[in-house]
Amino acid sequence: MALALVLILLIVVITIALGIVNYQLGKHGQSTQTGVIIPVAYAIVRIGMTMMAHGENGSVWSSVTGAVLVAAIYYGAFVWGRSRQQ
Repeated sequence: MALALVLILLIVVITIALGIVNYQLGKHGQSTQTGVIIPVAYAIVRIGMTMMAHGENGSVWSSVTGAVLVAAIYYGAFVWGRSRQQ
């Protein structure tokens, strides 16, 4: 039980850190292609891990939906950072 909580906490910290990094990339005026790398890589890794863990059932589609939603949030953070350039 404790191991599961630690792993969940680790995933949450990594997810938030990736969003912050994407925001900082936008804030420093990186190109749009750079801002797309993190969301696309996150979505691919999350979908791949779900397919390996669960195979072909309904959880794959919920993971795809969640991955696309988080990827959109990451890209939104990048765009928000670009609008707040110094």
